[in-house]
Amino acid sequence: METRTTRWVVAAVAEDAVAELLRTSDLPQAVVRTLVARGITSPQQAERFLTPRLADLNDPGALRDMDLAVARLADAVEAREPVCVYGDYDADGLTATAVLADFLQVAGAEVTTFVPDRMTDGYGLHPTRVRELAAQGVRLIVTVDCGVRAHESVRLASELGVDVVVIDHHAPDPTMPAAVAVVDPHRPDCAFPFPDLCAAGLAFYTAGALRRALIDRGFLAEGSLDLRGLLDLVAVGTVADMVPLLADNRILVAAGLKRLNESPRPGLAALKAVSGLDGKPATAGTVAFALAPRLNATGRLGDPRAALALLRAVDDLDARRHAEILQRDNDERRVVAQRVIDEAMAQVTARGEPTHRIVIAAGEGWHPGVVGIAAARLLDAFGRPAVVIGIENGVGKGSCRSVRGFDIGRALESAAPFLERFGGHPMAAGLTVRAEHVPALVSHLETLADATVTDEMLTPTVRVDAWVRLDELTPELADATTRMQPFGMGNPEPILATRNVKLSNARIVGKDRTHVQVEVHDGSLRFEGIWFGGAAAMPTIGSTVDVAFSMARDERTGAARMKIRDMRMVEEGISAREAE
Repeated sequence: METRTTRWVVAAVAEDAVAELLRTSDLPQAVVRTLVARGITSPQQAERFLTPRLADLNDPGALRDMDLAVARLADAVEAREPVCVYGDYDADGLTATAVLADFLQVAGAEVTTFVPDRMTDGYGLHPTRVRELAAQGVRLIVTVDCGVRAHESVRLASELGVDVVVIDHHAPDPTMPAAVAVVDPHRPDCAFPFPDLCAAGLAFYTAGALRRALIDRGFLAEGSLDLRGLLDLVAVGTVADMVPLLADNRILVAAGLKRLNESPRPGLAALKAVSGLDGKPATAGTVAFALAPRLNATGRLGDPRAALALLRAVDDLDARRHAEILQRDNDERRVVAQRVIDEAMAQVTARGEPTHRIVIAAGEGWHPGVVGIAAARLLDAFGRPAVVIGIENGVGKGSCRSVRGFDIGRALESAAPFLERFGGHPMAAGLTVRAEHVPALVSHLETLADATVTDEMLTPTVRVDAWVRLDELTPELADATTRMQPFGMGNPEPILATRNVKLSNARIVGKDRTHVQVEVHDGSLRFEGIWFGGAAAMPTIGSTVDVAFSMARDERTGAARMKIRDMRMVEEGISAREAE
């Protein structure tokens, strides 16, 4: 497989802003440079960023149609009308459903929930389900994480005497569905200051606005129904949906992780336990890589109701039972996903080195619930946009992952003549295609990618926040970078770099012999670090290198250490690390 040299990009900062923030704060210069590079230039901004507080959240009332949504919901609560919270089968949709349903229930509403099955219902508000809910006596459907494009289903609900309130964060059509209210921060007429909320965050804001309305109506007592008990759900949904961890999202996730660590609801406590996190601190990373995949597993392979039941469980025994179901589903998902990954990888490598700037694999019987995982793995392996399509009964369902700069959502728009359905974003998208149209689709996407994907887009990039000397790598610096958590989309872990140090020692560690324990020195100081997965890319001992890394504390000793991201040999002026 071809090798690719890593490109380092060092953040540009305004030196006067760095000097001013250094003068007015006690933060290390590396953290100051990182903050300034991320647009945080004043002591007030730095304080708000480093100390996120719920009091700094934006007012939910600034969301377009929130007043209409709350008025209709408040009427339903007071009249005890049957209300259905209709969600989605992924982690964001599930947590959003749990947030709003739990609040409505404790507020006194007669509430039910519905989460569609990926295989039988597909995504969104389905007309068949609308008819069923109407027949059951539901008079208000609240969609969360779906609904903003459900024009037909919303019209049908109205004809059947059912009102619909839409709570969604996906891009709307030019016209809104004819619902009682459409709360979506991406509406062009919405003035909410931070549009990048996920469904769980929007559900929390809806609960907050509804609580205020019920208090104002005298239905609830002032100070009743503490919403902080919902924040662990909100944190999980926000991290899982990969929205930017900035502004409101940062505040919600920070508060939610605190609750997840100190007093999680029974379901999330049980999920932590089966994930091997019992007694360990939950971070945005553990949510993304341990909790969210287990919540998503049931939706990928079958009925997501077990995941919703877990999130809404009120006793430990019930929660543990549902957590074990999710764990079994996740184990099955791993097996199914690995088979698809192996077959897709073999299909691509059988052709030799990739000759196109996109890799595409399609196979009969590949489960549509795991093609996204396979596409992500192909992207990692080949460093170029990837599409994986599972075909069954003459219909292919595919998932796409892309590199920065190549908008895969727009690419699918250009391929519309070959597709039954499609949708997505610049970095990820999904499609449905008839089997006979797969060759034409492949040819179209390969031609488009070859013409538009540049060498720069395909070059792995390490984004360095600040240069530092070894004598700056103190426990205090590690603690200061930790204050920038939660890390994730929009707020990556700070990457620092040090120049012209000697690689004085390197020792391969780990069961799979892929990690390296590293020591470097600058002539007076020695410093240790760990390079996960770096064994194949290590320079020889004695080389002069630049090192890019994040900071951490050794769990055993508390000493500061590097988590190495890359090395480049100074003599050659290029990165020492090459992708396999």
